[in-house]
This record gives sequence, structure tokens and C-alpha cells, in this order.
Amino acid sequence: MLEHGGRLRQAANRYGIPLPQWLDLSTGVNPNGWPVPAVPAECWQRLPEDDDALMPAAQAYYRNASILAVAGSQAAIQTLPQLRRQSRVGVLAPAYAEHAANWRHAGHHLIELAAQAEAVEQALDNLDVLIVVNPNNPTGRLWEPDRLLSWHRHLHRRGGWLIVDEAFIDTMPEYSLSALPVRPGLVVLRSIGKFFGLAGIRCGFAIAEARLLARLAEA
Repeated sequence: MLEHGGRLRQAANRYGIPLPQWLDLSTGVNPNGWPVPAVPAECWQRLPEDDDALMPAAQAYYRNASILAVAGSQAAIQTLPQLRRQSRVGVLAPAYAEHAANWRHAGHHLIELAAQAEAVEQALDNLDVLIVVNPNNPTGRLWEPDRLLSWHRHLHRRGGWLIVDEAFIDTMPEYSLSALPVRPGLVVLRSIGKFFGLAGIRCGFAIAEARLLARLAEA
């Protein structure tokens, strides 16, 4: 079982320290979140619809029209491994452990790589998928877009994927790949919960070519 951040009530009970006395840095969720207005009652009485105002807002913010809303980027992390045959998957370590856990659970061969450019480039010929968290969680390591795109080109020549998890990149848009024209084999994951402090709504986005998004949506 993977252990995640949060679970503040559990910690408060274990150590006998009341909730208001904790400074919780375990989730990376902005404590100064977007000020949520009163939610109309009808929002709780209707199923989600694909043709509301969410997608235009997301397309404008991420500056890309080829985008799919998911139930938190975690939903994409869990589903993407199901969309490939058995693959050799490179994961940088340490990093958000759900990526490696879900690809391993789906039967893929995991290759753990040091978070160094030289280590990644030496391994590219032996990978079908490379997963990069940018900036990395928990180290904060940041990768330049040009380097990531170079890795993508190398992988794509053999039908490979580069998956870039940008859950924490909102304050550094110049490092993001979200606004670039979509490329086959490039998947960018974005999260509302971290930067906007809205983790409870379970909303994230995947940006990729339309054919892959259609498969992800179906799954």
C-alpha cells in the first residue's frame, strides 16, 4: 500500500495534537486556495456534463484545445498504463510513487533511473515510455522544455511515449509543455488541486493528441 500525504486527522489522533496546531506540508496543496463562492444546489443534483463551461476555461488557461478533463490527474495516472502493450517504462527516482506503482500493476517492466540527464539519455534506447514529474515531487528538480522535447523525439521514433506530470508547474509556465502543439506520443498531465487549493473537487486534465485522448476517455 502506498502512503500519501494528508491524513491529518490520523496524525492528530496518534500524537494527541489538535488539528488547528498542525502545519501540513505533506500534500503540496496551496493553503491560500481560490476563494470558492457559494455552490448552487443544482450543482449537486445533476450529473457532470461535457458541454458546460469547464472545457473552454481549461483550454484558455492551459492554452491548448486538445485536452481531456479527468477525475484528478490521478485518474489518468491509473489509466494510461492500460493503453499500451507490455512496455519498458523509465521512472525517475525519487518521484511521485503512483506512476511506478500503476505501470507495474498493469504488468509493465519498470526501470528506475537516477534523476540526471546523463542517466536518462543513456537509457532512452531501452525504453518505450519515460515518465517525468516536472517540477519533481518531492525534490523540486526542474527540467528544461528543450531537453524534454528532445527525449520525446527520441522515444517517438520507436513509437514510445513521454509522459510529463506538471502538477506543480503553474507558477513557472515558461517550463510547461501544455501550450505547445500536441505531438504523437507526448502526454502532459495538469492538476487543479495543487496550485488552486481545490484538491477536493478531484479535477485534472490530460493534454495529448486527439486519438489518445479518445482512448483515455473511453477507458
